[in-house]
Amino acid sequence: MKILKIIGIGLVAILLLAVVFTVFQSPQSHLARSVVINAPDSVIFEYVNNYQKFNAWSPWAKLDANTQYMYDGPTAGVGARMSWVSKHPDVGTGAQWIVESEPYKRVKSGMQFGDFEGEFFAQVDIEPAEGGHRVTWHYYGDVSTASAAGAFMGKFFGLFMDGMLGPQYEDGLKNLKAVAESGQ
Repeated sequence: MKILKIIGIGLVAILLLAVVFTVFQSPQSHLARSVVINAPDSVIFEYVNNYQKFNAWSPWAKLDANTQYMYDGPTAGVGARMSWVSKHPDVGTGAQWIVESEPYKRVKSGMQFGDFEGEFFAQVDIEPAEGGHRVTWHYYGDVSTASAAGAFMGKFFGLFMDGMLGPQYEDGLKNLKAVAESGQ
């Protein structure tokens, strides 16, 4: 019986330490992945500045063929908007919209995932590089304006963001490279 009490106290202590550790994490998270694409910057830009072309390279499009996509606003550039609904847990529901678009250089998008609180952005930078153009896909999250529970969850997920989202960004960039280099 004493061993169970020691195990119980140990588990509670570990849980308490994990909670305290999470509370003191930054409310901001960032992730970036890059690839060099041997294609003109205009071709690359066309795929990242137009949500109707996004699923040609999106790592999430192949996860659920039944995802419903809706498009609003202009076809490309600032104001273009895409929302989606999926029953797949890795796709879920959400929206993204272009907030900044600098031709052949950068596209920044606001994002919303279900009811998750905070401010989230993705940014794709295109720069000349040896062998073509370096494309860097960034994720930025900030839960500093979220409720206490929302901020805690955002900070907790922020601890695992690189491992959770990084492979998907790598897969997406690999897809973008294939599509842009094939000239499709």
